[in-house]
Amino acid sequence: MQATLLVVDDDRDIREIIRQVAEIKDYEVIEAEDATVGLEKMRTMAPDLSILDVGLPGGIDGVELCQQIHEISPQHPVLIISGQATPEKAVEALKHGAFDYLGKPLNLEKLMLLVDRALSNVATAREIERVSDERKAVYGFDRLIGSCKQMEQVKDTGRKVAAVPSATVLLTGESGTGKELVAHAIHLASPNADKPFVEVNCAAMPEQLLEAELFGYEKGAFTDAKQRKRGLFEVASGGTFFLDEIGEMPLNLQVKLLKVIEERTFRRVGGTQPLQMKFRLIAATNAQLMEQIEQGKFRRDLYYRLAVFSIHLPPLRERNHDTVTIAQHFVDKFNREFGKSIKGIAPDAERLLISYNWPGNIRELRNAIERAVLIGAGPYIQSADLAILPMQDSPTPSKASMPEQDIDAMMMNANDGFQIDVPQNGVNMEEVEKQLIRIAMRHCHNNASAAARFLRMTRETLRYRLKKYGIREEIET
Repeated sequence: MQATLLVVDDDRDIREIIRQVAEIKDYEVIEAEDATVGLEKMRTMAPDLSILDVGLPGGIDGVELCQQIHEISPQHPVLIISGQATPEKAVEALKHGAFDYLGKPLNLEKLMLLVDRALSNVATAREIERVSDERKAVYGFDRLIGSCKQMEQVKDTGRKVAAVPSATVLLTGESGTGKELVAHAIHLASPNADKPFVEVNCAAMPEQLLEAELFGYEKGAFTDAKQRKRGLFEVASGGTFFLDEIGEMPLNLQVKLLKVIEERTFRRVGGTQPLQMKFRLIAATNAQLMEQIEQGKFRRDLYYRLAVFSIHLPPLRERNHDTVTIAQHFVDKFNREFGKSIKGIAPDAERLLISYNWPGNIRELRNAIERAVLIGAGPYIQSADLAILPMQDSPTPSKASMPEQDIDAMMMNANDGFQIDVPQNGVNMEEVEKQLIRIAMRHCHNNASAAARFLRMTRETLRYRLKKYGIREEIET
């Protein structure tokens, strides 16, 4: 049987004729002569759709029965039929949740078309819900593993911003920290979770192709534009548009994106008709946008438009107590994928995971555990299974500082450049950069232009970092 229909009508002939036409289409029919019997069969037999007459005996009409059925099953489709078909009655039935309203004498062909359509809508809604549940199981906030203060703040802010579908979000953090996962989680926690999630990496396309993909184009807009093409902004209508690596977007497109955000409209390439923007914008970057602003590579006004809600994802080295929990999650994942049965991570391997600095963050951890699960022979992952990691005995403090003489000792002449011998217990990159800038300034007698050339960076970048690190040496101009 395709589905079960509940027909509630005090007219036996009507029930019988609906049964006959429904059974031709392989539907099963349950009959009831009044609302009381109908409700009882709704509870005990769980039909897929109900056909209710308005004029029922016993003081409860079809519209009221429709309401009571929806108290039992809110998504249950109901068709109302009546010998007193009036626009007012139809409006009342639809206001109380009926799928449609049909007058008597019944047009049986139309009735069956409405039944088919209603059941199809229910099937589609259930499939969307199933897919949504599967996506939430992969991308929801519950999948953001970690109990450190920084991650709790990420999840709390993410849930709050998700409730406002029009809010623009900027995600920052090093590569591999999970910005894409957070973007998906915000989308799935929003009221528009059933709408599209469209993702574009700004670093993956040249400028002209990126513009055509984002905005679409009209026929004849350029040589190869043989027909109109909808842009991804249009595809994302009602949902979420995720612009990854926003720091790599060309300045020309930054101007156009700013206009989209401010005016909530855009035009296809070669078009004149403005189109309404109806999506949430989430941007992400691992770049230091303030540095890029100082260098003239990123628009300050666009930055402030994007950063209405800014969420920073901490690097793994700042949440090392979450490392083992995340690693165990990957062990379980790769056990399922590879048909393995590794129980967990041995204490020596746990110490190694916690002590390592993880420059590639969660992405690097994932790769390390995938390899360990593949090569692991015992019930637990051992430190030897993590041979791609440097062996070290003491944890690396995330904010460790290094005396200047240690930095000097790391620099050795090697032809035209220098080598750095990194200690086993790791270093803090910002501290290294700070000390190298000081060394360069001394070497170049406090001449910023010479020091910038020595460090292979622009003078503007060096000035920004001198200010950032509070280095007060006099700079010759």
